[in-house]
Amino acid sequence: MKPVLMYPMTKHELRLLLRSRWLFNFIVLFFFLSGLLYVYGLQSVKSDPAEVSYGLEKVNANIETMGVNPEYYGLKEIKQEEEGKAEFSQSAYNRSIAMLMNLSLWMIPIICMILGGTSIIADKENGRLSLYRTYQASSFYYLISKFLSLVLCLFFVIGVSYGLFGLILSLAGSSFEAHIYQVFLLVNILLILVFSAVSLLIGTISRTRMQGLSLAMFFWIIIVFVYEFIIFSVIDWIPFSYKQISLFLFILLNPVESVRVWSISKLNSEYVFGPEYLIIENWGTNGALTLALVFSITIIILITFTSSSQFLKKRGI
Repeated sequence: MKPVLMYPMTKHELRLLLRSRWLFNFIVLFFFLSGLLYVYGLQSVKSDPAEVSYGLEKVNANIETMGVNPEYYGLKEIKQEEEGKAEFSQSAYNRSIAMLMNLSLWMIPIICMILGGTSIIADKENGRLSLYRTYQASSFYYLISKFLSLVLCLFFVIGVSYGLFGLILSLAGSSFEAHIYQVFLLVNILLILVFSAVSLLIGTISRTRMQGLSLAMFFWIIIVFVYEFIIFSVIDWIPFSYKQISLFLFILLNPVESVRVWSISKLNSEYVFGPEYLIIENWGTNGALTLALVFSITIIILITFTSSSQFLKKRGI
């Protein structure tokens, strides 16, 4: 197929996806989750106040001093300052964004794989793929049109749902850090890009919708839930001097884990990895972690495109 035909193909695929009821349902779902978790963040901030007395954290103010003034020993009472409304809402927003980020790492992959996979399977079932063959359609351009339409639709879903959420908060006068919001949106964008490409492979391999759904669920369970246990099992067999670099390479093989580590680094929370992996902080500072993430995602996208194209060619498409 000539490249000039890719634009009308992408436009047609985009129109089909935008008419899907699933797309509207995902917009409502993401907007509802963002609002729900923001309310949960407000409640968690209210129920988790910090108590500090005499410079000792979490010590009851009614401590028994035997009639001796603690100031004689240089211990001055630190009175907890009341949080302003802006600081309170910002703390609630940060907590809700952290929870939404974890939900995105779980939900975006399965949404992309189901939508993209069923789109190709539907073409197989209704004969549209056979029609493309009559136009001497290249499988590579066909896959690109599917990929672009799916990516643009999901960008639209994320932009409308989370963008509307951020707009409402800003109009309401709530304060939040733009940096955290930017990292959150980048996490969603990266996940959409890589798993939209993976969905092409699932769609080309599967022959029926049920087979495609089963494959998507199986792959999702492996990469989201089982993969970390596989890493922990394999890493024990690796010599100690190679454990760190091996663990990093295993993380890059799984886009969910690599995006998670990258987002934690961008939020300056590398301490959660422990002192043994402070090298991640250095990689995040000098940009090596971002380059490694972009490189790994690019390689995964290229591999899935090539494999999907080969599968279609072997089946005469």
